[in-house]
Amino acid sequence: MAIVPTTSVFAEDSKTTDQSQTTNKSQSVDKNQTPTSEEKKVVEYTKNETAKTEKKKEPVVVEEDNSKKEAISNKEKVEEVPKNGWQKENGEWLFYENNQPIKNWKKIAGVWYFFDQNGIMASNRIVNDYAFHTSGAMVENSWVKIADKWYYATDSGKIVRNRWERVGNVWYYFNQDGVMASNTLVDDYLLNSSGAMAQNDWEKIADKWYYATDSGKIVRNKWEKINGIWYYFNSDGVMASNQWKDAYYLKNSGAMAEKEWIFDKSYNSWFYLKSGGAYASREWIDAYYLKSGGYMAKNEWIFDPNYNAWYYLKEDGSYVTGAFNIENKSYFFQGDGKWIQSPKYFKVKPITAYIYSESGDILSYVNQGSIVTYDSSKSKGSRLAVSISGLSGYMNQNDLTLVDEESEFIPHYTTDGRFLYHELSPYTSIRVAPHTSAMKIGKKYYSNDGEHFDGFTIKNRFLFKNLTEPTNYSADELNRVYSMMNIRNSRLAGKGAIFKEAEKRYGVNALYLMAHSALESAWGRSQIANDKNNFFGIAAYDTSPYDSAKKFDDVDKGILGAAKWIRENYIDRGRDHLGNKATGMNVRYASDPYWGEKIASIMMNINSRLGGKD
Repeated sequence: MAIVPTTSVFAEDSKTTDQSQTTNKSQSVDKNQTPTSEEKKVVEYTKNETAKTEKKKEPVVVEEDNSKKEAISNKEKVEEVPKNGWQKENGEWLFYENNQPIKNWKKIAGVWYFFDQNGIMASNRIVNDYAFHTSGAMVENSWVKIADKWYYATDSGKIVRNRWERVGNVWYYFNQDGVMASNTLVDDYLLNSSGAMAQNDWEKIADKWYYATDSGKIVRNKWEKINGIWYYFNSDGVMASNQWKDAYYLKNSGAMAEKEWIFDKSYNSWFYLKSGGAYASREWIDAYYLKSGGYMAKNEWIFDPNYNAWYYLKEDGSYVTGAFNIENKSYFFQGDGKWIQSPKYFKVKPITAYIYSESGDILSYVNQGSIVTYDSSKSKGSRLAVSISGLSGYMNQNDLTLVDEESEFIPHYTTDGRFLYHELSPYTSIRVAPHTSAMKIGKKYYSNDGEHFDGFTIKNRFLFKNLTEPTNYSADELNRVYSMMNIRNSRLAGKGAIFKEAEKRYGVNALYLMAHSALESAWGRSQIANDKNNFFGIAAYDTSPYDSAKKFDDVDKGILGAAKWIRENYIDRGRDHLGNKATGMNVRYASDPYWGEKIASIMMNINSRLGGKD
């Protein structure tokens, strides 16, 4: 018979506290929960029903034996009490009634419990398909985790087996043992790590990605557009990645590549995926060519029938421009990559570029966009033999880009029956000489020096006129020029006397000075002219014309100062005529190869309007 102590049977381990916790199961909520209110009623029952020990004192008995009195000390005797209610024995819970442990089912304080044949309460296990919490309470309409596996019991207390169950508007599947399936596939339905059936969501299983639609079923053997991005799933429903599907490429993320370059190690080649995802084939993407099959061309020649042209693609895949050495032979390519078998013209690329002699001395320089004629019969190292505006020499290949004669404007000469014009661009032409019978109207003429043509020769007298010779025009006549030419708001208007004074003082032709100032300052109206009284472009370098331009105190000093500067720096040094890039002022004064020709044309026009005295 057990001895019941005076303290509560729950002092050691309260039956209704410290129980395992469970929660209603949902897709993203922890399944542990605190004991239910029904389970807590056990405490009250226990407190009311469990017998408590009572200490009773027996009376003291005194016997007299003629000779002495024997004192009997008080002794406590613990009375054995019948067992009732909850008892914890050897770490297990039992429930007694009339000193006997309950076996089988028992509803206690509204909660069902089960006790085995030894009276031990079932806890955190399943008995005959019924699930029990750690507290021993039968699970009803709730989740329970047993041996690290999740189960769900309906209102009957029995667990769900081998079927689908909808819990809190979420579908779950339970196997034949009643264990909730998770992170797996069941009949093409995708279950996530919480066990919930996935809908319009991704799940990674065994390092493979799957996607379930709103039906819960995975996508198999087809393309699926998810959040605006295309993905492909194979026959097993696995997302494809780092691989091709027909003409489309699936990246590491699984997303279909689109409008981007992809390098495929298995093919050791670059591919370009266009808008829509298909690879580019037999077409250009910027400076790159994609061959049949989508492979990027490199280190090879490509003939494009669409352009009827050959191209050479470098190691990086871009087409070659300019001069390029292939197997120890020089080839020339236009700016758009087309190979020119017999090149004739090149265009200057930098702001200014030098022309060198055969020995390497600088002969002159030309500005950006200038067209030079190529002489294929000779070269000097990396320099090409060229000619422009009367000058022949050599230029660095890196400063030049090949010109397509069919698509780009090449400067030339034409006649209208009255004058020969130099057509410098589609929008600019200058008069250079009177028409002669040797010229044909409508024919294009080409000349490297502006003098010698096919079938005739001209001499532009103002281009080679000695500028130390004075003009035959007076100051008043020069003043008439601005109104005759309809030039308004010019700061040079009315300065004929100053031009004549400069001519007298420094020995520089006044008509030339007027024409020079007209070209450089837009007839005295440019910003440099207005801000700095600089009408001749003195020190207005190509790279920083405004900032570097020399400043004069006023208009008169701008004219006189320029005449003095020109005399000292050009005329006194043997450059006494405008000339071209081979001779005269144009060699050094301006990078524009036709600078001298333009001023000579203005002089010719003024002379014609004033009566032709010069």
